Amino acid sequence: MIDILIQNGTIIDGSGAPARKADLAISGERITTIENLPNAQARQVIDARGLVVAPGFIDAHSHGDYVLPFLPTADSKIAQGITLEVVGNCGGSMAPLSPAMREELNKDKLIETAGDKVDWETFEGYLDRLRRQGVSVNVAPLVGHGTVREKVMGMTDAAPTPQQLAEMKDEVARAMDAGAIGFTTGLIYTPNVYADTAEIVALAQAAAEKDGIYTSHIRGEGDTLLEAAEEALTVGRRAEIAVEISHLKASGPRNWPKMPQVIDLIETARREGLDVTADMYPYPASNTGMTSLIPAWAHVGGTEAFIQRLKDPATRQRLHAEVRDERWESILIAYCPAHQEYNGRYMHEIAAERKQHPLDAVMDILVDANLSTDIIMFGMKEENVALGLKQPWVMIGTDGGGRAFEGPYAAGKPHPRNFATFPRVLGKYCREEKLFPLEEAVRKMTALPAEKFRLRQRGLLKPGYFADVVLFDPLTVIDTSTFVDPHQRPTGIPWVLVNGQPVIADGKHTGARPGQMVK
Repeated sequence: MIDILIQNGTIIDGSGAPARKADLAISGERITTIENLPNAQARQVIDARGLVVAPGFIDAHSHGDYVLPFLPTADSKIAQGITLEVVGNCGGSMAPLSPAMREELNKDKLIETAGDKVDWETFEGYLDRLRRQGVSVNVAPLVGHGTVREKVMGMTDAAPTPQQLAEMKDEVARAMDAGAIGFTTGLIYTPNVYADTAEIVALAQAAAEKDGIYTSHIRGEGDTLLEAAEEALTVGRRAEIAVEISHLKASGPRNWPKMPQVIDLIETARREGLDVTADMYPYPASNTGMTSLIPAWAHVGGTEAFIQRLKDPATRQRLHAEVRDERWESILIAYCPAHQEYNGRYMHEIAAERKQHPLDAVMDILVDANLSTDIIMFGMKEENVALGLKQPWVMIGTDGGGRAFEGPYAAGKPHPRNFATFPRVLGKYCREEKLFPLEEAVRKMTALPAEKFRLRQRGLLKPGYFADVVLFDPLTVIDTSTFVDPHQRPTGIPWVLVNGQPVIADGKHTGARPGQMVK
């Protein structure tokens, strides 16, 4: 017996093949048939007239691991058609943790406000938490370099001893055995930034031995973009591992001419046989922690040491000498638990109101917030965003953890990519700007990341594959989330199924949590 029959839709199967009219039958968690089934009987029939029926979208670059234990319904992700998140990116995963790291995470204001807590330390323990409570999306986790380094070495800028390097390699291997699909670095963040290339290669090799891949927020996306991208390629070659360059961009006006150059660099490596791809989000603004504005040396020793330096007049004087090139008018506070009146406002305005230099305002805000403040930075050129998105080896990622539309996990003014990345690609870049055909847009969101991350039997509409399916209206699908008012649902995505179960039905979340941990 067919459980769900999707009739009268236009099938775009994810492969890049032309759209075609057909019905799609689901039994249990699998697709059973894709053909015309005019007389078929099913427990549930979904009329997809006027809609595209596509594989569920794969968020190739997500930070959902920070949110899913506390918001398992993945509200803003599932609403935009995402059925699988690749989590743990930028060198920071939610495991493995030391007891001290776990307690530090439990000081996070969002977690504290929601009345929840981190109750795991191992990678297996983290995945068990998700399995026990259930999640609305599938999860494919990476293990973070910075997390592993901090667990083994603490927040130090020292080079690892041979024993420490061996311990870090063991941690990576254990995480891979527990279910990680690869190893990730965030080389502008502490303590990742303290590692040299040789350390990264050694840890990437530990992942390669378990058939994992390497993803990297490279060591610079502005002045050092080309050198940083070359380092990622070097890791791939030396460790003999597939490479994914995270949220490809050229930041800052003087670096905008480097976007074609970094694309050429990647294409040369691909022609030479290196398996290297990239992901992007469709916005000219990034989102990160405010601590990233402060040089790495000030972070050494962890939170308390960092805060004491920010309070020290001599250290402040040194920081003023070093931090000279920030475009304060392009920096927006997304979420500051200590100063929620600043959410959605620009730093130069806040500093003027406080009668301070913007850097002094940043330092004081970080102290007040125990370093917990997120910012949005408008640093990319719109034409470069389009140039990157149209590359056939670029897939789509939110670079967001996801948020709720209301309640504690709706706090602040989070980047709209949390709510609208995939419908924005479909509506703005595909339909309106005609950057690529609809079949190619869907491929970038489905089969391309499934192949790259080795997600078996996902990313295509094909008999025997998992029934991760999204239905969208190609004429109306669009993002409605903005930087000023981000908590908006996209339009034109009425149905989303995960492993054969409707999670979005007629535009509403069903509460279902059929997601799986995907190895």
